Amino acid sequence: MRPRGWSSPSVYPNADTFTATAAEGISYSLDAMDSDVLSRLTTKSGQQLLIPYPVVTVDMGHYLQRSKDPTDMERLWIDYVTELASDAAAYPDREATVVAIGIHPFVVGTPVGAAALRRVLEDFKKQRLVWVTDVEAVLEATSEKP
Repeated sequence: MRPRGWSSPSVYPNADTFTATAAEGISYSLDAMDSDVLSRLTTKSGQQLLIPYPVVTVDMGHYLQRSKDPTDMERLWIDYVTELASDAAAYPDREATVVAIGIHPFVVGTPVGAAALRRVLEDFKKQRLVWVTDVEAVLEATSEKP
């Protein structure tokens, strides 16, 4: 099975990344760090869906560089997503927002990390305008059939 998605090392693509990955049949990228809205990028090799992956929602940088622990990430993730949901409720005609949350086993794979992630998911599931899902479901919803 060939991969359908791509994330550059440290999520830093270069000028050729999108064209090269599109040429290899990659249909989506997690290298979009500047938005909370899905977008399509047209390259010389074809289109890619850009799935928002803001650096602020990735646990590794906060854990390693800012000395935050999983409970700090719990509050950050809940606040980030709750604010997006609040904006969606206030402006229902706007495009839906999407956020990928980056998790790494050395942060959330610990007992305290797993407990924090469980509380985050439980909170998200209670929010009316939050859809907890995976990339495949997002692709399906955007007509990017596998």
